[in-house]
This record gives sequence, structure tokens and C-alpha cells, in this order.
Amino acid sequence: MKIKSVIYLICFALFVAMGHILQKIVLNHGVDKVVFAFLRIISGLFIISVILFYKKYDPVKIVKKNYIHFLILGVGFSGLGIILKLWGLENTTAVNASFIMSLSSAAAVLFAFLFLKEIPSKRFYIFMSLMIFGVYLVTTGGKSIVPRKGDMIMLALAFLIGSMRVYGKKVLKTMTIIETAFGRSLFGAIFLFILILIFSPGGFTTIKNWKILLMVLSNGITFSGSILFFYAALQNEGASNSSMFALLVPIFTLVFGFFVLSEKLNMVQLSGGVIILVCSMLISRIKLRQANF
Repeated sequence: MKIKSVIYLICFALFVAMGHILQKIVLNHGVDKVVFAFLRIISGLFIISVILFYKKYDPVKIVKKNYIHFLILGVGFSGLGIILKLWGLENTTAVNASFIMSLSSAAAVLFAFLFLKEIPSKRFYIFMSLMIFGVYLVTTGGKSIVPRKGDMIMLALAFLIGSMRVYGKKVLKTMTIIETAFGRSLFGAIFLFILILIFSPGGFTTIKNWKILLMVLSNGITFSGSILFFYAALQNEGASNSSMFALLVPIFTLVFGFFVLSEKLNMVQLSGGVIILVCSMLISRIKLRQANF
């Protein structure tokens, strides 16, 4: 792997982890979740749009040809997905959320089997079972039997992300990551704006000062930045090698969460985190085969 690609992928993981921390800080200040999601996606969409025009893409043509895909990804991924994440983050820690979301890699393989008939080896089910056990350790810490509400919401999000990745896999056969990010962000922003009009017309008043607004918009920058760094690396490396660096996200979040939010994991939770990361790495190496009927 090229040094430049490694740097891009480390930056990708850093931006994603910083996004988790920024989201938790903003939520701690009582900002309305739907308004936060909308402003976050708008700031990210602006940066992605600038890149599209700079690279001489035709956004209108992109949207016209793929609006059904963008509608599904925008509502499911950029709309409901981010609201679900913010709802979960309100009720758990950024570190817990990051580790639980790692389960999305296993969920993607499961949905690929269900919808695309791509069959994993028997080892996958062992690794996935171990990952779920690891999530249980992270969320309970050996102190309770049932995970917290926020942890359960994040678990649901991990499976939503897995399903959207499988759908996005088909979309990426005809489009680049940045085109897909533009389309789903555009439709996601429209969906979230409609939700604001219906459910949160006064939600913008929950942003009390310019510092909080700056953190909200900065989260859009970390979102778009992570996509651009991942896209840059993907141009030089395979998807498998690039995806491996997603395993750094929980580790960076753990470090940032400790120093910025004073979030700590006990030994039981750390053990669960190690199980999750190791199994994620092993699952990423599993080859899928097409079913023959």
C-alpha cells in the first residue's frame, strides 16, 4: 500500500472519529436532532458540490439518471440513519456508539446473503456471533444484563447501515463514491428539511450561539472530508485494503472520547472492543461466492 494512501485513510478514520465526538458535544448542548442533522448535511453537501464542479461533473445529469437510488439512500442513509445515530448518541457514549457501529460490516455481509445471494463461509457466522458478544460486553460492561436504550438504538443503526451498504454496492457499479455522496446528501437534505417543517419548526432556536453553530457546521466538514479522503485512497488501493482502516475509527474515538468527553471503558468493555475489532478484521477478509440456483 502506498504511503499517500495510508495517510489518506488515517485522515479518513480521524475525521469519522472527530465527527462522533462533535456530534456528542453538540447534543450535550441541547440542539434539536433534526435541525442538527439538516445543517450537518448541508455544510457537507456544499463542500462535495464544490468538488463536483471543480472536477467538471454534471450534478443535474447525475441526479436525473439516478434519482431513485438517491431517494432510497438519501432517506434511509443520510436522513433516517443520521437521526437514528443522534438519538442513540443522546443516550450512550460516543465510544460505545463507535464500537457498536463496527457491527455494520458484519450486517452488510448478512444483507448481501439475504438480498444478493452472496454466500459467506461458515466462519462468518462464528465471527458475527463473537462480534455480537463483544457488543454485549461493551454495552453492559459487566454491570447490567440489558444494554442501555442508546446502545440498542445504535445496534439498530448498525444493521441499517449494513443494508444501505449492500444497496450502495450496486449503485457504486455505475457511479463514483463522490457522485453517490452528492446525490444521497442532496435527497437527505430535502427529506430532513421537510421533517423540520413538520416536527421542528422552532428547532433552529436550540442553537444558542455561534460557537455551537460552528461545531454543527464543522461536523459537516468532517463528514465530507472523510468521504473525500476515502475516495482519494480508493483510487489507488482496493476496497478491501481501504475498508480495513475503518477499524481505526473506534480506536481514535476511544482516545478522543477519553480526553475530550472523559469517557472511559472498564476492562470488560475493552475486552469486548478487542473482540469486535478482531472479528471485523477477519470478516473483511472473508470471500463471498454467488449462489447457484
